Amino acid sequence: MSCVLCGGDAFRDRHEIAGHAVRDCAGCGLTQLHPMPPRALLDELYGDDYFESDDAGRGYGDYASQEPEYLATFADDVRRIRSFASGGRLLEVGCGFGYFLEVAARAGFDVHGVDASQRAVDESSRRFPGRVFRGAVGNVPELAEQRFDVIFAAHLIEHISEPRPFVADLASRLERGGVLTLVTPNVRSLLARVSRRRWVSFKIPEHVVFYAPDTMRQLLRECGLDVLAVDPAYQYYRLPFLMSRVRQLVRPADRLIPPFERLAALRERMLRVTSGSLRVIARRS
Repeated sequence: MSCVLCGGDAFRDRHEIAGHAVRDCAGCGLTQLHPMPPRALLDELYGDDYFESDDAGRGYGDYASQEPEYLATFADDVRRIRSFASGGRLLEVGCGFGYFLEVAARAGFDVHGVDASQRAVDESSRRFPGRVFRGAVGNVPELAEQRFDVIFAAHLIEHISEPRPFVADLASRLERGGVLTLVTPNVRSLLARVSRRRWVSFKIPEHVVFYAPDTMRQLLRECGLDVLAVDPAYQYYRLPFLMSRVRQLVRPADRLIPPFERLAALRERMLRVTSGSLRVIARRS
């Protein structure tokens, strides 16, 4: 199997997780799964229960219940995007329930969305009727001839087993000077290095490729994009959710941590924390 970024065939073993080897390309440093899961298996992961999953290694436990956290998180993303694009037509790829679209619309963008999940399209369409479509972005007829000033995709590129044609297609849908923003787990973040094989973003086989700033820059450059910024990505979490992740990381020592997040005064407290992810903004040259 070859590296999906540089085509090299020499790898270094990193971890063995859920029957898959996680390996680093010896040439470019990209981290990916071996073997790469078949397309049919990946497609099965995104059913109607994806946003209410009982499987800790797949999807979201209760996506809708975290709407306030997502709205706060995406407000950070929109503020950063506005440093490079003050308005115009915006497409979100993998739009979920429309939380980012909501924040972007409030900021003055003309928003559109696409998602592979029918459940997600139904939920987003309640907010933005006629502006959200189902399918892979390259297979949606309504988007075929449209161009955008901004394209945004958060926590999607790590699901894509052929990232170069995917990003090249997004780049082709940008207006000249348009910006692409991607948010994805950073395999070289402090959180990833400390967590090792317990890193929350090693969701196998859902996540198939793991990026660092240098491999993300290489991918975007090869797709004809000029990288403008690479930032740490932050997320807002309510304290009970955050503490559940901390306890998962430190088991079995988690029994030593008092359950202070159960206190009524702290249950709804939101904190802005590093997610071990990166946000990259690039412009079509």
